[in-house]
Amino acid sequence: MDMFFAYLLVASATPLFIWLDNKKVALSAIPPIILMWVFFFFYATESLSPLGHTLMIILFAVNVIVAHIAAFIIYGLPYLRRKRSSS
Repeated sequence: MDMFFAYLLVASATPLFIWLDNKKVALSAIPPIILMWVFFFFYATESLSPLGHTLMIILFAVNVIVAHIAAFIIYGLPYLRRKRSSS
């Protein structure tokens, strides 16, 4: 659970970091972050069912994958395009 909470704190600040680069991606990151905070609240109050635990883990995994895809779109593709155009 420590990793989930640490990721939740980092993910909560992520839209602020990418706001200037891509506003659509930053805004699309907010709903999953809110859902993760809701699941964390239910986890902390020990009122999550086994299905809730499964959904929390799935949401966490999906958010990590989407964050990596967004990072590639925002930072990786422009780098590759610059590298190709300079060759």
